[in-house]
Amino acid sequence: DDNETFTFDIQLNTEEDPLQGFRQSNHGNEIQRPNIIDECCKGLIIQARIDRIVHGLQNRCDPATLIVFGFRFHGLDNKRRFKQAAIALLFEDERERLEFGPEVNALWPNGDFTLGQTTEINVETTKSVDSGLNLTGGAGVQAGGHATVNWERKTAYKKTDRSSMTGTIFFDDRVQGRGPYNAVRLTIKENTAVESGVVTDLRAVVLLKRRNDRDRFTVKVTVEAKAHFLYNAIRGVREIVGAMPSADPVIFKPGTQYLRSSMGMNILGAHLGDEIDENDLREDHLGNLGGVLTSTVL
Repeated sequence: DDNETFTFDIQLNTEEDPLQGFRQSNHGNEIQRPNIIDECCKGLIIQARIDRIVHGLQNRCDPATLIVFGFRFHGLDNKRRFKQAAIALLFEDERERLEFGPEVNALWPNGDFTLGQTTEINVETTKSVDSGLNLTGGAGVQAGGHATVNWERKTAYKKTDRSSMTGTIFFDDRVQGRGPYNAVRLTIKENTAVESGVVTDLRAVVLLKRRNDRDRFTVKVTVEAKAHFLYNAIRGVREIVGAMPSADPVIFKPGTQYLRSSMGMNILGAHLGDEIDENDLREDHLGNLGGVLTSTVL
């Protein structure tokens, strides 16, 4: 068969041929750039964007910002799919001053989630068991000794597999030695039993606590993905080389609000424009604004 399968990693923080895609960068001192990553690599599309920004107050007194992020993972045909993806968001003071950096106060999704139907898998394991056999002198045996016979014990059982999603708030100590939670990690994985691919669209929502209304802050977005495609063997080997450059950090300015226009957005956009009291930003806003979307059959 001339077709082979390939699994390879895409990490959007190294150099590659610019013809394969383009990085999103700030124009001068651009504020709140909505399009963070927009790459097409080997027929696999990765996008990261900002859909909404609400600067305001939490508990009607503490400076806060609510940010809605959108992510997309699409294969251009049925031979290409994403097996898993990891997204990292790192929030910092624009001038990287520890005491002025924002704190991640809430996240959607936060915790472990399973998606779609459960797939049952039959599993059979084999275990080798050593059995000692003592030999002593006697009829037909000339000398004493010990022999070992290997037996195989087979066990059959069933397990289940589902697509999954995990969200975590944590402190990234690679940029500073101490401080409040300053980072988010999102991981999505396919149902490996049916090779479903990851969710095609993810909307994540972050609520930040800020130190004041004067200092600007940034977010650095990193996406790492593992992808799979079926291709002609010789050409496929050439295709899997390289990865994309990282995007510039997005700069946020307290007081400057943003709402992306619908532009034919899918069902995930149904609540994007919901009225939110900017003087009362709460964690319970996050669930209405976040969501996931899997492949749609037309």
